[in-house]
Amino acid sequence: MPGSWRRWACVVVTVCMAMRLAAAGEDADARLKTEMDAIVEAPQWSNARWGVIVADLDTSRVLYERDAAKGFMPASNMKLFTTAAALELFGPDHRFETRICRNGPIARDGTLRGDIVVIGGGDPALSGRYVEDTPTTVILRQWAEAIRKSGVRRITGAIIGLDDIYPDDPREGTWQLDYYQEWYAAESGGLAINDNCWDAVVYPGPKAGAPARIKPWLPTRYVTFRNEVLTTLPVAAGTTTTIEIARPLDGNQVTLSGVIPVDAPPSKQWGSIHDGTLFTVTMLREELSRQGVAVRGGARDADALPDKARRTDPARLVTLHTHWSPPLSRILAIINKPSQNFYADMLARAIGLKVKGRGDYESAETAVRDFLTSSCGVDASGFRMADGSGLSRQNLVEPRHTMALLRHMADSQYSKVFEDSLPVAGVDGTIRSRMRGTPAENNARAKTGFIGRVRALSGYVTSADRRRIAFTFMANNFTVPVSRANDAQDSMTLLLANYRASGTADTPTSPTASTGH
Repeated sequence: MPGSWRRWACVVVTVCMAMRLAAAGEDADARLKTEMDAIVEAPQWSNARWGVIVADLDTSRVLYERDAAKGFMPASNMKLFTTAAALELFGPDHRFETRICRNGPIARDGTLRGDIVVIGGGDPALSGRYVEDTPTTVILRQWAEAIRKSGVRRITGAIIGLDDIYPDDPREGTWQLDYYQEWYAAESGGLAINDNCWDAVVYPGPKAGAPARIKPWLPTRYVTFRNEVLTTLPVAAGTTTTIEIARPLDGNQVTLSGVIPVDAPPSKQWGSIHDGTLFTVTMLREELSRQGVAVRGGARDADALPDKARRTDPARLVTLHTHWSPPLSRILAIINKPSQNFYADMLARAIGLKVKGRGDYESAETAVRDFLTSSCGVDASGFRMADGSGLSRQNLVEPRHTMALLRHMADSQYSKVFEDSLPVAGVDGTIRSRMRGTPAENNARAKTGFIGRVRALSGYVTSADRRRIAFTFMANNFTVPVSRANDAQDSMTLLLANYRASGTADTPTSPTASTGH
């Protein structure tokens, strides 16, 4: 059965089941249990594990649960914990700062006898990818212009990046090594620009058999490209664009390989870089050069300087410009709606620093566990947080942890900010194409989670009788296509959207489609 029709059938069967059992006069809660059991106990899940808990927030009643106290890999559901804890710790208006300083005098001829020092404040949003009003090129231009406006025309020293706000441990998160070249596994640290990623566009060559053309969107000498992409026959001949990325773990020589049809549209590509601090100051030095400011000492990571203490001594630094991030409320939406890993990992470090005085994941784990225990009122001894994004397979979350968090945030003074950060079914984020044409569309607000053999969906939905329902669905260790997990989780969400505690539900609205990502 084609995918779209199979997904249609999955939801229609669920709705028909609800109508049939309602006609039989079965109690609403018992009926919900029967329907939920039918979904998660289907033969396709025989080798999988499901953790589920559903609660009526208006009455605090648990409507359904399965293995709610067992540990599951949450994938990107971990972002719920990162963003909720950060929101309560910092507030929605918090902004991160990055300072541009000098450590020496400016002579009358415009010569800075010293260095420019860029002091990172752990800002994840020095980028235009998700913050469209301040693209990376504009940020760099603003910084360089601020330096010029201070009277600097040449610099005898270097452009130094100082990232000491967080430990220098960019690969602390126990990720698979083959992740690190990808954009979704960008290293985190105290100073990072453009999401710690390179960007390029691949264009087909003039004819089949010719090399493709690679044009960096953000030109910089920091990243070099090896082009192994070939132009192929037209799309009509059955060829499609397929491009793979390779980069050494500790290098920035990127190899692009694959094929692109001669009549294909340009293909946007991006991937991670190594050493975000040096990346940031290299690009600033290049922008200064474009604006006519010569830098004799190049770009340097402060950690590589033998005289770091002297050149970054706070007593010697004069601030020329302060860059402020968007407010945290906006950053949360960037994390949760498109499920942005880099922003979440940076935020986890900020949590660790705020609560435990050290910006690493171990401190973040302790801080979030304390938050779950003290604020959410749940035993969090089984909670494991190896990163802020959920990319690590070492993360462990019990469904009851997620439910306690959702309950707490629903009653929080920041409940609207938190809920507004979540994807909306059929509307935006990672569930923009799911549950369309159903009562869950523009109703359910939920965070997805996906890594290999893991799929999660947790959030809120309003029932047919206007009850506020929180839910978490976590599937681990399945071997069927992930679309089947989407179907099951969409079907369970639809059951909740159609739920009526009275047991006298009207005929549910029939879906027109249900697709999953």
